[in-house]
Amino acid sequence: MKIGIISNLYPPFVRGGAEIVAAVQAGALKQSWQHVFVISTRPKYLRPWTMSLMLPDILDVTTDEVDEVIVYRFRPLNVYYYLDDFKYPGWLRLLWHLVDTFNIFSYRTIKKILLSERPDVVITHNLMGLGFLLPRLLRKLKIRHIHVLHDLQLITPSGLIIKNKEKSWEHGFFTVVGYVRAMKSIWGSPDAVISPSKYLLSAYTKEGFFPYSKKIVLPNPIKSLVQVKRVEKSTLDLLYLGQVSRAKGAPDLIRVFHELSQSDLRLHVVGLGQDMNLAKKIAGGDQRIIFHGWLQHSDLQPLIGQVDVLIVPSLCYENSPTVIYEALSMGLPVLVADIGGAAELIQEDYNGWIFPAGDFTALKSKIINLYNRREKLAELSDNCRQSVADYLVENYSKKLLDVINEHGQTK
Repeated sequence: MKIGIISNLYPPFVRGGAEIVAAVQAGALKQSWQHVFVISTRPKYLRPWTMSLMLPDILDVTTDEVDEVIVYRFRPLNVYYYLDDFKYPGWLRLLWHLVDTFNIFSYRTIKKILLSERPDVVITHNLMGLGFLLPRLLRKLKIRHIHVLHDLQLITPSGLIIKNKEKSWEHGFFTVVGYVRAMKSIWGSPDAVISPSKYLLSAYTKEGFFPYSKKIVLPNPIKSLVQVKRVEKSTLDLLYLGQVSRAKGAPDLIRVFHELSQSDLRLHVVGLGQDMNLAKKIAGGDQRIIFHGWLQHSDLQPLIGQVDVLIVPSLCYENSPTVIYEALSMGLPVLVADIGGAAELIQEDYNGWIFPAGDFTALKSKIINLYNRREKLAELSDNCRQSVADYLVENYSKKLLDVINEHGQTK
């Protein structure tokens, strides 16, 4: 069986967890003796181009291999590259979204790749930046289509809805201009839709998306369960890992931590983001708050051995953050806000703890309680690994192939 995977980003070009899931998925299917290829983007053009009627039907396409999987890459024609959106004002981003939604150049490029490869099934991940005409292309080519949900991008272009701002002008604006209605029409009903969390699938179902699709909740895959060597110490070390932004709750976490007086408390912040300057300003030179910047995965594991708890303080409605899977797989308990699907993997006092999203007084109380029992936290490591054992990539690939084969038999 030949399987195509389409994702707006793919390693080494990474923004969040979606592209990591796509890569793990591709590797798992490859290990199952499937013929797998990937279509994604890259940040640079290979040759000069100008917007004219002489534009070719297909853009510059390169191929490379990631973990023995062939990856086709091209840079879609638009006003800027997807990863650079934070550099531009709102009105220009709005223009970018309009071009992206109906990007005929991406459509033609991907069509030629698909006609060359002739896959039996295509699995799509986030498509923003590649264009939203692709579901229609797959229908036209009569290729079976399985879509994996990662966020709320089809309901609001940013993919972010903040707690207590569900009815903000931004979401109301896109409803008024018909964005949600257009997305429902363009996407139609893929053969199957996979969601890592119950929350995200429910959110799309309530909006009327994918009415005739087979809908499956399948948590994200993890590569392995890791026994991390723990460093013996008397401090309580907390970890924040992700984008440093207001939506993710990073500045508020730093403010809460800064208010705590215990000298043997430490907060490690790993990641970059648009609110990094604000985060450092709030930290105010507190030596207990350590900014590591962005770390490669190989550099992260030694740090995991030094910390006691991962904190996920999101203010936005999450799907099923890959950072939670990774922490649990390495035996690290998680303190998480109960928003969206973020807390679906956590059992209180078994593999972590839950607090009300946006209630930073409750978060402070949780941290103090953990500080008072810090010597006991290591006892949760085995629970953490066991709680995600069913999501190992071998199990995931079997379940995914069941979905693919089941639908192939009904066609």
